[in-house]
Amino acid sequence: MPLLPTHPPKFAPGTRYTLERMQSMNINPDSFLWPEEEKLVHHLIRMQELGFAWSEDEKGKFSSDYFDPIIIPTIEHIPWSLCNIPIPPGIFHKVVDIIKAKIAAGVYEPSSSSYRSRWFCVLKKDGKSLRLVHDLQPLNAVTIKDAGVPPILETYAESFGGRGCYGIFDLFVGFDQRALAPESRDLTTFQTPLGTLRLTSIPMGYTNSMQIQHGDLTFLLQDEIPDIAVPFVDDVPVKGPKTRYETRDGFETIPENPKIRRFVWEHLQNVNHIIQRIKHAGGTFSASKSRLCTPSAVVVGHLCTYEGRLPDTTRVQKIVDWPPCSDLTEVRGFLGTLGTIRIFIPNFSAISRPLVRLTKKGVEFRFGEEEQVAMDELKELARNSASIRSLDYSSTNEVILGVDTSKIAVGYILAQLGDNSKRYPSRFGSITLNERESRYSQAKLELFGLFRALKDVRIWIIGVLNLVVEVDAKYIKGMINNPDIQPSASINCWISAILLFDFRLKHVPGKEHGPDGLSRRPRAPEDPEINDDYEEWIDSANSFSFSHPISHNSSAPLSSSSDDFWWPWASNTFAIEILNETGSLQLSLYSLGHLTPSSTTSPSPQVEILSSVTSHSSPSSHPTIPRSEKAELHDLELKRVEAFLINPKRPPDMSDDDYKRFIRFSSGFFVRDGRLWKKDQKMKHKLVVPKERRYELIHQAHDEMGHKGIFTVRLRLLERFWWPQLEQDVRWFIKTCHECQTRLFHNFHIPPTVPIPFTLFRKVYIDTMFMPKSNGYRYIVHARCSLSSYPEWRMLRLENARTLGAFIFEDILCRWGAVEEIVTDNGPAFVQATEFLSQRYKINHIRISPYNSRANGPVERRHLDVRESLVKAAGGEENRWGMVAPSVFWAERISIQKSTGYSPYYIAHGVEPLLPFDLAEATYLAPPLTKPLSTTDLIATRAIQLQKRPQDLARVKELVLKARYDSIRHFNEKYSNKIRDFDFSPGSLVLVRNSRYDHDVGSKTKPRYFGPLIVLKRTTGGSYILAELDGSISKLRFAAFRLVPYYPRDIRAIPVTKLTDATPEALEDMTYDPESSHSSQTTPPLTVNVAFSPPSTTTLLHFLTPSRHHQLEISPQLCQYTAREVSMKCTQQM
Repeated sequence: MPLLPTHPPKFAPGTRYTLERMQSMNINPDSFLWPEEEKLVHHLIRMQELGFAWSEDEKGKFSSDYFDPIIIPTIEHIPWSLCNIPIPPGIFHKVVDIIKAKIAAGVYEPSSSSYRSRWFCVLKKDGKSLRLVHDLQPLNAVTIKDAGVPPILETYAESFGGRGCYGIFDLFVGFDQRALAPESRDLTTFQTPLGTLRLTSIPMGYTNSMQIQHGDLTFLLQDEIPDIAVPFVDDVPVKGPKTRYETRDGFETIPENPKIRRFVWEHLQNVNHIIQRIKHAGGTFSASKSRLCTPSAVVVGHLCTYEGRLPDTTRVQKIVDWPPCSDLTEVRGFLGTLGTIRIFIPNFSAISRPLVRLTKKGVEFRFGEEEQVAMDELKELARNSASIRSLDYSSTNEVILGVDTSKIAVGYILAQLGDNSKRYPSRFGSITLNERESRYSQAKLELFGLFRALKDVRIWIIGVLNLVVEVDAKYIKGMINNPDIQPSASINCWISAILLFDFRLKHVPGKEHGPDGLSRRPRAPEDPEINDDYEEWIDSANSFSFSHPISHNSSAPLSSSSDDFWWPWASNTFAIEILNETGSLQLSLYSLGHLTPSSTTSPSPQVEILSSVTSHSSPSSHPTIPRSEKAELHDLELKRVEAFLINPKRPPDMSDDDYKRFIRFSSGFFVRDGRLWKKDQKMKHKLVVPKERRYELIHQAHDEMGHKGIFTVRLRLLERFWWPQLEQDVRWFIKTCHECQTRLFHNFHIPPTVPIPFTLFRKVYIDTMFMPKSNGYRYIVHARCSLSSYPEWRMLRLENARTLGAFIFEDILCRWGAVEEIVTDNGPAFVQATEFLSQRYKINHIRISPYNSRANGPVERRHLDVRESLVKAAGGEENRWGMVAPSVFWAERISIQKSTGYSPYYIAHGVEPLLPFDLAEATYLAPPLTKPLSTTDLIATRAIQLQKRPQDLARVKELVLKARYDSIRHFNEKYSNKIRDFDFSPGSLVLVRNSRYDHDVGSKTKPRYFGPLIVLKRTTGGSYILAELDGSISKLRFAAFRLVPYYPRDIRAIPVTKLTDATPEALEDMTYDPESSHSSQTTPPLTVNVAFSPPSTTTLLHFLTPSRHHQLEISPQLCQYTAREVSMKCTQQM
């Protein structure tokens, strides 16, 4: 990099910076530079002439060593081809010349793509030159946008105020200095008089061009940011020194040359660095727009000077030249334009009030003398507006925030004392109050105004070393120092937010108070919307939520040097009653969240939390939270971290790598007042809770706050505390909560089983339905075969052992023969009826466990179908169901089942029933018997009828099994997340589902489970025998689906006594399940296969059993029987 000489030589023309160009460069229009300094500036341009461009052919392009060519990211799209905008004949030749110059400069090149965009010409600012503008709307519509944005204007401009001198640079056609990748150039194709061309650099108007240019300059000048230069898209303003090094005789100069001032020399050194960086990357600045050293500069609409910031003179001139307003629109426009420079105008609200009054709804527009006087005064203030300057955060000079509040608004002035003890304003502001806030009492208004002003300027007072707040109300200091005497919770919240800031409160008489006028400024229609969600900000800033205000009989004065003050709240519900060693409640004055600490010696921000919890039992009386080995290691590591932070000495047993990891881990914690805290990125630091206090914390967060779930309890704790595996501990606590377990919503399902169907009417399911009274009948006893689902039924007037026993004997045993098993519920009538049948006919009676209707499913599921059919067949008249019951059950018998494809009638009898339309339409397959048949023909006809059904009942059994397996497969898919096979072992603690309330609308508050009970043994059928904790054995059997495991928090708290005095033999008898036992000993059902081959007169029946194959020759007379009778007789012969 070339160095600047302390004694610049006489100008010598260069390759680009010629004498003619030197004379045209107006580098010292204000005579700000001394002659020697002016020579130095010319010499600097001469040395760095390749970093400037005066014409298109001198324009640079960023080197590929710095930046790769830009690839335009697009989504999938269809190429566009748009018609050109006609070129006006008067400028046609000029346009062609511009295109030729662009081609010569390498900006345009020939193209043959399928894209074609529009383009047009506009005049430049000089009013003579033309600029080609490409219409890139189609391209932008399919481009993936870069989300980058330039700096915020307000803070950007503020950083340039109050500098000794400035430099301004602008890239020479910055768009052309960034190469476009060849694969993306076709997207920019356009039609010209010289043919189809495309761009070789990023186009002006491309949606990501601004982000690309800003990113490039930021990258190149990153070492100069933010003290020397801060790029803004393609502009590079350069900051001079903060002082001009004034002396009594003038200015400090450099020792080597007294004709060059020190601040100019330092500034030009920085300018030399910036030009060198851009030149080395291949870029060029526009020479005609460059200003190397000027006393002031316009930066994003702000005139930045050594005194501070001023509004741009062009904007001010528009305001000064504004004519008298003739309607409301012009008044709004004037106030809106003036509002852009409002921060420069003190007492803006008071002066503009006559004009603002005209904008209110319902006010007649009348622009009179008062309004004109206000407008003229505002113009004069805008013309002579005082400069404002940014705060010097490194200075210990007072930063003064003056606040005043009226019923209209909150007004404030932020200023800083200079070294000459003069106040330099930094900004003026006002916050309009809404209707509710304007009705506050004056004392409440003043306190609220202070709170709102501090919140509004908080971003500018962060890092201030000496903040003074000036108010004209003496009582504010007393209100802040004694928050416990305030009757309003909202006032106490404001005080808590105010005390987050470290400041010194100073009373100023009202007549000397500057913000008084700002507080009387009404809201203008053009004012931006103010975010009034200050309550959320209070909660966020304080990091902790406080509730239930209580009274403390103590107070402490507010002081800027005090770290502690008396806090007026404590919660008696959840871990907020925090006491220190002296018994007093304390809160640090440090900023929580995003505010600066109130003391440079104690930077740790937090509230002291949970020193003691006295409302519950001592730590030794509660159960111990189970901890894994990994968790114990984490706790041990925390102790080492705490010891290290208190006494930072390297543990002797650590290697270098382990020590580095330990330091990195320890950096996430800090110790304050002897307690370990975990740092939080959002400044909501968490107290690390020791093991002995964790149980009580979880107990309060869960048991005393509504028994919420894991997510809620975990977040409640993590807002305030932290310890290793906190979530696992919360999960264990809630899992073992007795109240939560007994009111558990989840209904689990046990793995389904497939009952193997018996042969025809060997197993029967029976149940009764209670019905509306019909001709004296109130009940229907309903039975179903386990294989065919063939229904038998009878209407009953009374349900007792006699009526049920008569039904079973007459309609089942006398019709279908002796059945092997009957399944019923535990109704006393069924128990008495089946006991007699069991003794006489050796029929096994299977009683389902209570509330386990699914065990009697084959008949229970059919109740709904039968009941609905009865009501529909009776035309909705419930008392007529008895008249239609025979036809309904007949329909049940002959209806084809989805599972088998056959009707129960066909499965039971082997032939389909003849229906009335069969007789009318002759739909049966067998030929009509129109003449007498011989015995042989009759046998053949009957055999053909037997062959119309499947080979035998085994086929039906296979279909039933397949349907059951399909049903189970569907069940598993539907309830895959709820199926649990607990398989409780003896001695397990369980809860029993309170099934009686499952469908009871009026029992919402009843417990969903009761217990715990103890598992004694599982029966052979899958149900369980349970006992109470006192040893009483229940006579009931409990279905497996009704049981869930009970998780005791501490087994010592379960008073288990001696369970039973029953002998092992008695207990074994209790667990015997005849259904399961019989099923395990039952041989597979007999399969009958009937085959007939005409013209033979004999029938061969094949009996298939697992052991062997039987073949039996039967007489033709046997074929006259039904299939059911054939099977029974063949079985007898076997």
